[in-house]
Amino acid sequence: MISSDSDLTHVKIVRSQQYFNKLSLFFYDALLYGVISKYAWGCSIARLDAHYRKHISANHLEVGVGTGFLLNRAPLVPTARLALMDLSAECLTKTLPKVGRYRPETYVQNILEPVGHAVAPFDSISINYVLHCVPGSLDRKSIALTHLAALLAPGGRLFGTTVLSEGVRKNLLARPFMWLMNALGVFNNRQDNAQALENYLRAHFKVVEFNVEGVTAIFAVEAKST
Repeated sequence: MISSDSDLTHVKIVRSQQYFNKLSLFFYDALLYGVISKYAWGCSIARLDAHYRKHISANHLEVGVGTGFLLNRAPLVPTARLALMDLSAECLTKTLPKVGRYRPETYVQNILEPVGHAVAPFDSISINYVLHCVPGSLDRKSIALTHLAALLAPGGRLFGTTVLSEGVRKNLLARPFMWLMNALGVFNNRQDNAQALENYLRAHFKVVEFNVEGVTAIFAVEAKST
């Protein structure tokens, strides 16, 4: 029996995480970046690469690392400080060989909870294609962005992307993929919409960039001046 919202959220997190395993991660890059992102979500690799180039720094935290595909393509200097954060140990293990040259710090973390580690601040934090997997309404799960922003240095930038479901025009490929991902429990974005996300960002941050391409919200924010 599910006794509370927090219990239900935990169940949904466990359900989503089970799909990030060695087998699925083997096909992850080709399927997500070669097909789904471009043709279903309307956001090409070139667009994602440009987002990284624009906002990444030499003191960077990558949240929700996947396989490290985009991070490995990012223009980090050889002396960069890099950290990886994910709830999935499988994803961290898959990513480490690709970016091992930076000797990255690694953190296993549920981003719906405040970060309990003592971590030196970062000049950039990315959270790419993560929020649509997180349970809860956008108002509730966007608290993850506030938790991560606490790790930003003054003037630091938090940037990322997420797949929306409400209020966007889904093409013939997006509709079945979105339905399947939600049915499996990989996604939890049936009520995610651009207005709710933008409202949260503007209420809590200085918005540097916000736009929607296809069904993908692309954003970058900084802490508000006090």
